[in-house]
Amino acid sequence: MIRPNSPDGIIVLGAPRSGTTLLRRLLDAHPNISCPGETYLLSSCARFIRSDRMGDGTDMGVLSGLGFAGFSSKEVIDGLREYAFSFPRAVAQRKGKSRWAEKTAIDAFYIEEIEVICGQDAYFVALLRHGLDVACSCEELVAANGAIPLELHEFVKRNNVPLEAYCEAWVHATGKILDFLERHPTNSMVCRYEDLVREPEATLRQVLALVGEEWQPDLLDRALDGVGDAGLGDWKTYRSSKVLQGSIGRWRNLSKPMQARLARIANDTLCRAGYERVPAEAGEASDSDAKRRYELGLMIQPTRDR
Repeated sequence: MIRPNSPDGIIVLGAPRSGTTLLRRLLDAHPNISCPGETYLLSSCARFIRSDRMGDGTDMGVLSGLGFAGFSSKEVIDGLREYAFSFPRAVAQRKGKSRWAEKTAIDAFYIEEIEVICGQDAYFVALLRHGLDVACSCEELVAANGAIPLELHEFVKRNNVPLEAYCEAWVHATGKILDFLERHPTNSMVCRYEDLVREPEATLRQVLALVGEEWQPDLLDRALDGVGDAGLGDWKTYRSSKVLQGSIGRWRNLSKPMQARLARIANDTLCRAGYERVPAEAGEASDSDAKRRYELGLMIQPTRDR
């Protein structure tokens, strides 16, 4: 049951590959909460209010344009918020549920605009995951899909080492999320991926306490019993009928030089997010070492292809 004068909506924030689809499945299994697959509603609304500024300082965007037409920024934002919220509310009503939740991973790259639209008008659950694990998972995602999401591509264009680019994207998104949490202490919380998969019940109880809903004893079983209304999201998560811990610490399988390179990118944000620093002292591989690994790869590949 919604507490008096509290929001009916729940927005999940998290860098891509942080476990947001798993959290979405768990929330959607609650009898009072509807959380469909990714809708891209909030990121699209965020792009709607983005603008450019000309050399003379003139703002070129919808808020400025409609301002000249007689609409205040508040009127535009209020209408945009109602538009964005109307769809998940309609989905919830069709399911016979009183609460709605929204989860689209790329929203993490539009937090400042989303804050303008609805920063005080919903509960926010920020799902954090170790940045080096996120980078590894992004690399897996790109290999599986054969394409790079636009928001990640912006970082790849600036760094031709994909793992480094994905790590930089995590730093950017996570920094924005942590800034948002500091500005909204009463209607937001941190949920760690590692805690969610190790202790799903305890972690989800904390999320439900924030939004004012009761724990349901069969919630986990119901959430993982089939894919349900899958929608857009992480294909690996939809394929699983268990909460798995195997992806924790996968970054440790990277070479020591690569770990060190990613550590130099991520360590400050890792510490801010509550993770331990990753050793950053490993030197770069010598040319002879790199050549030897390449030769070994050529020798092993025919065996793998049999």
